[in-house]
Amino acid sequence: MKKLLLIIFSLFLFFACMESKTEIESNEQNSKEIIQVSKVIDTIYPDGTHYVGELKDNKKTGHGNCTYANGNIYTGEYQNNLANGQGTYIGVNGDSYIGKWQDNKPNGEGTYTWGEGPNYNDVYVGEFKDGDPHGEGAYTWGSGTNKGDKYIGEFIDNKKTGHGICNYANGDIYVGAWKEGKSHGQGKFTTVDGRILEGLFENGEYTDSTYEYLNPEDIIVTDEDIDTAKHKTLRVGE
Repeated sequence: MKKLLLIIFSLFLFFACMESKTEIESNEQNSKEIIQVSKVIDTIYPDGTHYVGELKDNKKTGHGNCTYANGNIYTGEYQNNLANGQGTYIGVNGDSYIGKWQDNKPNGEGTYTWGEGPNYNDVYVGEFKDGDPHGEGAYTWGSGTNKGDKYIGEFIDNKKTGHGICNYANGDIYVGAWKEGKSHGQGKFTTVDGRILEGLFENGEYTDSTYEYLNPEDIIVTDEDIDTAKHKTLRVGE
């Protein structure tokens, strides 16, 4: 009887030790996984890019700060080496973007401010798609002949398209339809002194002869669009 009790007690101790060992190994494995997820590095790549941030499976994933070889800086969230999530971009020319990213391009809500160049100090606040203004947004001209003008409305592929309002620096206002950067469709143009042209616009010009408050030939709602030749699609690192 004593031998039987001794055998049972020995087996109990054996299985208790095995369970404890399994639990320890499981905890150690979990710790390794946590360390892998939260690994932070400070490294300089062969091309001169300097990255400080989180790494997973040898790819930038998580939060990080990256100074690229050309001097551009991105600080924010990464996924599989690409900017994904909330982030801030600062270019060597003074350009800056703060907002949402997807696959290295601005996608979603954000604010872009232009630095050196023909569109110095212009600001766009609104929706982006693949690096370009697309959706609802507001564009304010900060320099050039259109300095002080502001457009609030819809954009498609970097151009004013849809319904929008443009407040000109001289006090004039256009409210109505736009197509590819120009007034096109039904709209209303009001001058600073209260004179009105309301009706049909086509390719930036008033064409409806119903209203004679102003000479239609004197009214051209100019194309102040974001010039795609001057604004290439933004990508991190370029």
